[in-house]
Amino acid sequence: MDFYSYQYITNHSDQPNFMFIIGTLVLALAILVTAFLYFKNRSDNKYRDLLIIFVLGILLFLGINYNNYEQQLDVSNKNSQTLELMKSIAKDQDVSLKKVYSNSSSLTEGMLIKAGSKIYKVSFDDNQTSFTLSEAGIVSTKQIKLIKK
Repeated sequence: MDFYSYQYITNHSDQPNFMFIIGTLVLALAILVTAFLYFKNRSDNKYRDLLIIFVLGILLFLGINYNNYEQQLDVSNKNSQTLELMKSIAKDQDVSLKKVYSNSSSLTEGMLIKAGSKIYKVSFDDNQTSFTLSEAGIVSTKQIKLIKK
């Protein structure tokens, strides 16, 4: 069972999609080049056709990746909620934030939090605005893997 540190969740919550950025830049550059060639040689229709293809390509690329962007925002919001929970538990249990670990990067009913040497099961109300901690036991402590960075 993996438990993630506060720092690990913080570091892995805001990773930009570099392939999306690179793909968009390449298509934008292709549009600029073909637009320049088209306006230079208006009688040659192949540049106009290429320009239309690249414009449609970038629109399709942006449309497909918009959904990925929305999902990334959702994951980022869930990670920040988990980080707030970890801060709250560290404060309530009087434990350093460096000694608080979570087995999930998003808030889920029944998630486990390791604060110091104790492990707690987290239960939420219907809105996930308040939580209750109950001490939990692990069958085999050898299965616990702490991921710090």
